[in-house]
Amino acid sequence: MSRWMYLMIVCTALIGGAGLAAQPGVNATLSRKMGHPLHAAIISFGSGLLVLVAIAIFSGRFPPRFTDSLSSLPWWAWLGGSIGAFLVTMSMIFAPRVGALQWIALIVTGQAIASLALDHFGLAGFTQRSASGVRVMGAILLVAGLILSSMESGPRSTPAVSDETRSSDARPSAER
Repeated sequence: MSRWMYLMIVCTALIGGAGLAAQPGVNATLSRKMGHPLHAAIISFGSGLLVLVAIAIFSGRFPPRFTDSLSSLPWWAWLGGSIGAFLVTMSMIFAPRVGALQWIALIVTGQAIASLALDHFGLAGFTQRSASGVRVMGAILLVAGLILSSMESGPRSTPAVSDETRSSDARPSAER
């Protein structure tokens, strides 16, 4: 792999990670405005579907060409969207309660521990990679990071400024 390709991968992952950190807050706001996390999740996934269809159309990969290969997929290959729907919905409920750092630390720690097992046993389509001492130590450090990031977590002592308050504060005082 070239340096440029590696740099592109790193930059894409960092930008994607920043987006993932913001996503629970964005979706929680959508949930509050919609009145229910499931309604917000439908809109969230619907907008994602529209983006994917647009990308597929512009890349010449639409409509999809389904073949007999769909019936030969393992049962777990159909779970990706369900896992995403579950996580997005739970993020709307729990991320605002624990904060962005704590929520993402929990997710990343869970991902790292599960990834270690997936790699070690070659599950879910991953090539088998041994859970070496160095890789296990990396997962342990993530758990330590999770513990450190949660030491000062907990409920806020003062409520956050709501979107309604923020927007009303932006109006001139004569309009309030």
